[in-house]
Amino acid sequence: MFVLISMKKADESKKQKAPAKTEDNKGSPEEPESNLGPFEKLKWPELPTKQAIGIPLAVLAIALLITGFTYFTVGSPLHLGLDFQGGTLVTLKTDKTDAALQGEFSQYPLSLITRDPSGTVSIRFSSMEQAQLDSLTAYLANAYPDASLEHTGSTFSATNQSQAVIAIVAAFILMALVIFIIFRDFVPSIAVITSAFSDIMIAVALMNIFGIELTFGTFAALLMLIGYSVDTDILLTTKVLGERKYLDKKITSCRATGLTMTGAAIVAFLVLHIVASYGYLVGFSTIPVLANISTVMIFGLIADLMNTWFLNAGLLKWYMESPQGRAKYA
Repeated sequence: MFVLISMKKADESKKQKAPAKTEDNKGSPEEPESNLGPFEKLKWPELPTKQAIGIPLAVLAIALLITGFTYFTVGSPLHLGLDFQGGTLVTLKTDKTDAALQGEFSQYPLSLITRDPSGTVSIRFSSMEQAQLDSLTAYLANAYPDASLEHTGSTFSATNQSQAVIAIVAAFILMALVIFIIFRDFVPSIAVITSAFSDIMIAVALMNIFGIELTFGTFAALLMLIGYSVDTDILLTTKVLGERKYLDKKITSCRATGLTMTGAAIVAFLVLHIVASYGYLVGFSTIPVLANISTVMIFGLIADLMNTWFLNAGLLKWYMESPQGRAKYA
């Protein structure tokens, strides 16, 4: 009996010593955890908000200047390939120098000679009359039986240009509408759209710098970039909007996930580029279309790292700490 009474008193004393749960702790959100992804411990450069916004905008301005210079020099924002400019492309195997090939095809409107790592030579001719095209076809059949010839008429290429402009403008407008419908807030929506626009323009500028032409393949890559550009931006914006508590922690946890996503995509396209460009070393043929697509995607994804985690994150942080953001997101 004495033992039972003493045990009961000990239990009551423990209950009195235990800290009582306050009502304030019941409804308060827990601090978000940051143990997400293999990039959690990667030191991402932390910049002040103004620099985080200003640096990507400066890079975007440079990209626009490069694109504008290309437009005024060649008449289009990008160097157009055969699909959008028209002409004839001859692909053959030869050890002759460029100078020798220029002399050999001097009677035809030769515009460009390129070589890939496997030794294949691509000779571009601008638009020519049907008689010249027939003469070139006959000459290739005798001198280079294994050569391939691809011809695109000027009317067809002009149609491709107009349809490409309509497609990319429509895709971007529809993406912007979806963003506005999802977030229903002007500043976060503009931040996502600006980031995606910057990704595409930086990719276009790098295409001009490295001499990558606009073909059906690279145009498809630019369209894919619209989707790839907004996925991490939507992830970040969805996580940040709500309460202003733990703003830096939210951005850090999203960044770990976003870097994992974008890093995996970059590695995948890098492998595709290596296989498509250097597969001939192990017995496969080169695939220039896939090599160009993967290159454009890598350009855009690297730009997306900067635009998402500097530009978009900086704009969101500035907005959430502004009087307007404080009033809307308590």
